[in-house]
Parts: sequence; C-alpha cells; structure tokens
Amino acid sequence: MCLSRGKERSRRFMSALAKPLVRRRTLRTDERQLVDKFAARKSLELVIAFAGPIGCGIQSVVEMSTTRLRERGYEVVHVKLSDFLEEAVKQGFVDEWQPPAGSSTRLTRYRRLQEAGKELRGKTMNPAILAEYAIRQLSIDRRKRFSDEGGSIDSTSPIVPQRVAYLIDQVKRPEEVTLLRVVYGNLFYLAGVTRIKDRRVEELLREKVRANEMEGLIEIDRNEGEKNGQQLDKTLELADYFIRNDAKTIDDKRRKIDRFLDLIHGDKSVTPSKAEHGMYAAYSAGLRSACLSRQVGAAIAASGGEVISTGCNDVPKAGGGLYASDSQIVDMRCVHQDGQVCFNDFYKKKLLAELGDEIEKQLRDVKSIFLSPNERAQLLNGIYENTRVKDLIEFSRSVHAEMDAIVALVRTGGGGLRGATLYTTTFPCHNCARHIVAAGITKVFYIEPYEKSLAKDLHQDAIAFEVEETKLETPKRVEFLHFEGVAPRQFGNMFRATTRKDSSGKFVPIEIRTAEKFLPEYIDSYQDFEAKAVEHLESEISKLANSKNA
Repeated sequence: MCLSRGKERSRRFMSALAKPLVRRRTLRTDERQLVDKFAARKSLELVIAFAGPIGCGIQSVVEMSTTRLRERGYEVVHVKLSDFLEEAVKQGFVDEWQPPAGSSTRLTRYRRLQEAGKELRGKTMNPAILAEYAIRQLSIDRRKRFSDEGGSIDSTSPIVPQRVAYLIDQVKRPEEVTLLRVVYGNLFYLAGVTRIKDRRVEELLREKVRANEMEGLIEIDRNEGEKNGQQLDKTLELADYFIRNDAKTIDDKRRKIDRFLDLIHGDKSVTPSKAEHGMYAAYSAGLRSACLSRQVGAAIAASGGEVISTGCNDVPKAGGGLYASDSQIVDMRCVHQDGQVCFNDFYKKKLLAELGDEIEKQLRDVKSIFLSPNERAQLLNGIYENTRVKDLIEFSRSVHAEMDAIVALVRTGGGGLRGATLYTTTFPCHNCARHIVAAGITKVFYIEPYEKSLAKDLHQDAIAFEVEETKLETPKRVEFLHFEGVAPRQFGNMFRATTRKDSSGKFVPIEIRTAEKFLPEYIDSYQDFEAKAVEHLESEISKLANSKNA
C-alpha cells in the first residue's frame, strides 16, 4: 500500500513537471538536464514579516516597502495580525479589555490588542497562533489566484506561485518567527524596525497617547513578563535585517529599504558596511564559546573600520586567553567537567539555600510558626524570581566577550582603544560597560538586549543610550546604539558573490522587475525531487541497457 502511494505521488509530480508553468517559467523544449527542470520549480513568492516597538513608525516602513516591491514587479498583499485579534474579540473568543477611567482612545486600542493576544495564546496554549493565522491568509490568497486563472483548487499537485510579496504586520513573539521560517524557508525574511526612544515618544504623542500612559505601554510591548504576553525583545533579535527608522527624509528611508530588497534579490554591487563587517566578526567570534548560558561575541574596530580584536564569553586559561577545542592543555570549561553544571547557576542556588536557612532561623528566633517544606520552597522561589538574585552574573567562570576582546588587544599589543568602536551581539552588562568607558571606546553597537544589565542605571553620566548616532570622533559620552543592516545570520547569504560580470568583463546589474531571490525555495519537497531523480536514473540505465542489447 505504501509503495503504491509512493508511485502515485511520483506520477502526480511528473505530471506537474510536464504542465506549463506561469509566465517566464515555462520549461524549454530542449531542456534535458534534471537540474534545469528542478530549477524551474522555484517559488516566486516573497514573505516579509515586520517587528518593532510601539512608536517606531512601522507602518511607514511597510508602506514604503509596498511601493518599492511593486516597482520590482511584485503584487503585494498585506496581512495584519491585529485583524485576527479584532475578530477574536468580536466573536467572543476572548474578553474585551476594559480600560481604566480616563484612558486615551489610542491607549485603549493598544492595550485591547495586547490583552486579546495574551488571552488567545493562553486559551489555545499556542504562542504561535497569530503566525498560523498569517499562514492561513497566504494559503487562501494563493488558492484564489490559482482558481481565478482557471486552475482547479482540488488538484493534488502543488500550485506554482506568482510573483507575489506577502507583508505580515507585525510579529511580537519568537515562536511566530520560528513557525514562519519552518513553513516558508528561504521565502521568509524578518525585518526588524528600530527607533530611538525619544522619537518613539514623539510618535506616541502624535497618536494622542498621554505622557503618563507611555512607560507602561512601552514596557508591556517590549517584554510583558508573562508567559503568554508579548516578547518583542526576543523577537527582534531574530531579524534578518535591521532598519533604524530615524531617517530625516523619505529618500533616506527609501535607500534603506531598497538596500534590503536589493540584497534579497542578489544585487552584488552592494557590499557590507563597516558596522555589518564588525558585527559579523563579533558573531563569528561568539560561535567559539562553549558557555552553558549563552554565546556572545564581540569585535573591536579602529576608527577606519578595520577589526583589530575579537572576543567571546568563555573560561580563561593559564598563560592567557581562553580555552579552545584545540588547546594543548586539558579543556577545563564547565561543559567538559564532571556534572557539566553552570557554576553561576550553582552558586546562585547555593545562595538561595543560605537565604532559606537564615529566614527559618529568624522566624524561630521570634517564635513564629515554622514553615513547611512546601511553604519554604514557595517562599524561596518567590525571592529568586522577583529579586536580582536570579540576575546575578558574578559567579560565572567565563570572561565576557567584550572584556575578552579588550584584554586580547592589550595582551597582543594590537593597538590602542581610544576612539575605537565595539560591536557585540548582546548589550553589555554593567561590569563590561564601565570597562568600555574606561578604555576610551567611543561607540558600541549591539543586537540583543540584556535584561540583567544595570548599565543604564549606573552610567548615564558616561553613556548615551538610545540616541541618534553622532559623526563626532570624540562624542561627549560613549554611544550605545542598536545595530542597523544585515544581521550576522544572513551575512554570508546576502554578500556572497556569484557572477558579477559577463564574458566581456562588464558588470551585470540585476533586472529589478524579474530578478529572482538569491536564496531559492522550491514548491516541491526534497522527497519529490528524490523520487524524480531516482526515476530519471532508472530511465537512463534502461536506455543504456537497451542500447547495449541493440
């Protein structure tokens, strides 16, 4: 039975290959190579999701992206996830949030959607349910287009998509991004939109959100702290491309979006910026880390942009530097020790146990009621979760990536730090931040926020957070800036060069209205291709056998 189904599936696939495809995709009559036939099964679709904090002006980025995609020959379809939340409230699937008396209209709408999303995720126990809604909308649109062109939506063969771009506005959970990547593969890109806080506040004021309402709204949007709430920080760090929406003019914004779209479509005239090169060096360095908590990378660049040092978070070894997989001495990192335990977590739990013993002792001294083991555990868990005990980092054996990069430069005599720029995959902790200031570094670019860092509370006198980048060689304060451009995860894909010139040596630009995406995605599964390749091989062997016997 299984073999029969496999043959039927192969038959349908071969039948689909024989059918005419969409315009510009019809197979040539002289095509004989199997790889050419497979290449003709590339999808023309593009799926871009957007993520950004409240007040970042994400609508203006979506609108500009729509215009620029249409100029590239795409039909553009918007999918607003808030439509599903509105419908869920209307249908009574979730309760309608009741605003406090005197709340602004805009605050009410934002909070209504935030609460609807949280309740919907909780009731369904599905953190990616809004992504599932987006997937359904894309499927409906594709089938409708196919039907309108005379195709049968009951057909078991894959639908060959048209040149359509789907813009998903907007994701707030990392699980949504994960699901969209699994479903759409190389068709999918996440655009992270950022903006400095002052500009976001101005935007919210224009939307008539009151000043006393903003802080709570921004914090809930960023990281609600509840299991089913929004987690924008964790979502934003998954972006394939970051757009800092602080552009002063429409032309500036257009250039940023054009660059993103040009790279998706394989424009090899675009090369990395200094920041992109620096952040990729940091990301690459971070991959060396075997830390049980997280991988962090850092890179230091001189004023001209050349990388002069890199570092990662890992355990230091005698003689200088960090342990590595090819060290000539025994590797004593936590992951290779007996128990394979993170020492920072171990000593935090030990501290918590000491707190528990002290609490019980004090209660006995005042002749209070003894705590049961369960009550004691609940009390300690509350202390751990709701205080900075959980956020302590001082017991870790690892040198932090930023410090490794700084120390490595000093150890090797590789140059000075004054006026340098540091790139780090994660926002610096307060310990690293003060050493960055002391070292004379003038700018820091980061991607992932770091909740445990107290740098903003402790060093506002020396560090400027969430400000527009200045062009001064020696700014008054060290600038901590969110990274902009190609995310390190896509660096190799977007900047890897293929053929740049023709036979005469002349550069070949892309044709923007027909250019395919640099990373292809196929409409058939690898098992379909596998079956076709096996069948093709068997056919070739049969021909060889027949010719031998002729």
